[in-house]
Amino acid sequence: MSERSPHIGLAHTYWKCHLKPGDLAIDATCGNGHDTYQLAKLLLVHPESLLIGFDIQSAALEKTEKLLKQSVPEEHLARVLFQRRCHSEIDQIPLPYSPALIVYNLGYLPGADKKLTTQTTSTLASIHKASLLIGQTGALSITCYPGHAEGRLEEEALLLWAQELPSSQWNVCHHRWLNRANAPSLFWIQKIS
Repeated sequence: MSERSPHIGLAHTYWKCHLKPGDLAIDATCGNGHDTYQLAKLLLVHPESLLIGFDIQSAALEKTEKLLKQSVPEEHLARVLFQRRCHSEIDQIPLPYSPALIVYNLGYLPGADKKLTTQTTSTLASIHKASLLIGQTGALSITCYPGHAEGRLEEEALLLWAQELPSSQWNVCHHRWLNRANAPSLFWIQKIS
């Protein structure tokens, strides 16, 4: 696990333990493509696995696609579908089967305009829809960045939403690094079969 980004290392550990050959995963916020790349490495070696990447910004999708073209075998790229749309429209694309994992890395695109960030309202809408889309033991992995104003609002809203999920149907964890002010946090929310 990276000392600089322990939340990312923990998320990747969860994904590696959770995903199985042939699964479908969605990166709902591609950003610079690092999470999409990690998912591609975990999934696309299996010929039936699929990966879908969302981002509202063309620049994010271009960076992600470039990273994958440089790092992933060409024959695997045919099983990656990019969607230039808001993550709140996650239920608007046809899926061949239920996703095993939907990943969110909230906030702004690193290296771009910090004023252009995910918004609490659309994030909650997306995550609610994602919770209905995932398969029987599917999971949501959500990284929050409370170090900026909108990120703090998103994290607070997600805490309220997640606490209301029935424990008979969901396992909900929220990981926070207590000795780092405004550190990112990670939600792992998984359906119970």
